[in-house]
Amino acid sequence: MEDTITGQGTLKIDGTPLTISFTVPKGVCGPEALLGDAQTFANQVTDLAVARVEQAGRKISCAKGCGACCRQMVPVTPTEARHLAALIDKMPTERAATLRAKFEAARATMAAANLPPRGHPDSEKAAYRAFGLAWFQQGVPCPFLEEESCSIHPDRPLVCREYLVTSPPSACAILGSGQVRQVAVPLRVWAAFGRSADPEGNLEWVPLCNSLTYAATHPAPADDRTGPQRVEALLREIQK
Repeated sequence: MEDTITGQGTLKIDGTPLTISFTVPKGVCGPEALLGDAQTFANQVTDLAVARVEQAGRKISCAKGCGACCRQMVPVTPTEARHLAALIDKMPTERAATLRAKFEAARATMAAANLPPRGHPDSEKAAYRAFGLAWFQQGVPCPFLEEESCSIHPDRPLVCREYLVTSPPSACAILGSGQVRQVAVPLRVWAAFGRSADPEGNLEWVPLCNSLTYAATHPAPADDRTGPQRVEALLREIQK
């Protein structure tokens, strides 16, 4: 069994204390070693936002069977792209082949529409939003969407965990109309995780539908930080 270390503490997120816990290898490891705990932390932050919404008398309208948001451009970090590729690799042969075909169909549709990724959520926000809207207008479903529900819900990307609305489900089908009331989360864990994983602290991203091609052409870099160092990097990004 790998030698691991567990740390627990309390962080104040937008004035509210949250107890967080991380279990990571003591030695050098890749950022994927932190992903599971980052997912749990993202759930905690989202739960905090939901509690505040409900205290204000509003209701979350997202539910199983409503997959309009699963046709949006979903940005994932390089670590998550490789994680999704590895997840498919572990699936039964037939299911894995079906999903790979869906990924390829989505990628081909966007290539035919001449919509390569553009913009950045930090430095080129206008171009990033325009790309996201143009993507949505193509109506390409997430390859993991089945019967309007996420087929990998426990493993869904960080950004998906942070997206909830209080507006009617019908509004999500007309993204860009101004009718969508998105729940404001006090911290974007997906962005903090992405920056903490990058040696230069940059936020790299790739559309989820490009994950398999990205993973195949961008092998994981050599492990250069210990598990505790990766936790420290994430905490620094959270506290900025």
